[in-house]
Amino acid sequence: MKNIVRNGMGRARALAARALVLAAALFGAMPAGAAEEYPSRNLELIVPYAPGGLLDVAGRLAATYLAKELGQPVVVRNVPGAGSTIGMVRLAKSKPDGYTLALGSFGILLNSRLRPDVEYDPLRSFAPIGYLGDQGFVLMVAPQHVDVANVRELVERIKAKPGAFIYASGGVGAPSHVLAEQFRLQQGLNMVHAPYQGQNPAIMALLAGDVQLTLQTVAGAEDLIHSGRIRALASTGSERPAAFPSVPTFKELGIEGMANDGWLAVFAPSGVSAPVKEKLRAAWARVARNDEFRQALAKRAIQTRDVSPTQFEAMMAEDLKYWTEILDKTRITLN
Repeated sequence: MKNIVRNGMGRARALAARALVLAAALFGAMPAGAAEEYPSRNLELIVPYAPGGLLDVAGRLAATYLAKELGQPVVVRNVPGAGSTIGMVRLAKSKPDGYTLALGSFGILLNSRLRPDVEYDPLRSFAPIGYLGDQGFVLMVAPQHVDVANVRELVERIKAKPGAFIYASGGVGAPSHVLAEQFRLQQGLNMVHAPYQGQNPAIMALLAGDVQLTLQTVAGAEDLIHSGRIRALASTGSERPAAFPSVPTFKELGIEGMANDGWLAVFAPSGVSAPVKEKLRAAWARVARNDEFRQALAKRAIQTRDVSPTQFEAMMAEDLKYWTEILDKTRITLN
């Protein structure tokens, strides 16, 4: 009898062991994400800029509308510093599970060339999720200090007084610095660079007459332009600013090398699985078609466009060549 019991218990243990092995094999064969539907918890959107500015506002808008589409909260985390480098490095090193995203700008291309030791490759470290929009940069003067009607008059004034005109930027290596240097070289101008800590101080310096011109985004200067305290002479980009259709592009004026747009986009770290990436991209496509979202961006002078992730990847590669050539010509460094 004891032998029968022992044999029965042995068979029961063997069957249980086989069941566990089979269950483990079946679980291992299940596709990634089958055990836990994505997303099942909060997402984080890194905004690599300080709170309160235009890019922070754009990031929070993106997080709000993306959360509605995904059915999970998208929490904004500001990680400013080094011209967005600190935040984007954090994204590049994050787990590629789709729960960490970031708002990136074309500045990641500039940083990859200005900061040789940067710990990311803009074309390989990130997976584009969606194109948020773009902004042109506008050549501005304060007419109470420099009363010119167009770019031609401004160029003539500068050439008449070599070294007397000062242009403001948002800092050494900032897009406003790089573009102004491109303009200076293209027109053969002798100007002095005055770097400030961001766009707002640069515009305040323009209004005070401490500098004579600057190339900045329209955002933050709309009211000043509408009131006439600042005069917009020309814009970068392929189209005229939607908020100021009377302002010509540099390309229209025959000034080459100033046609690229300054864009914003949402990224995941590279390595995110195809199913998760496609789910994020589909959610973003719905956000990008949302009229309320598009209008909210338009109020902040951000132009939304229908750009697919594939098109955007090609655009990034072309833009990287463009900015690399400009940096080579201008010889701008952070040293």
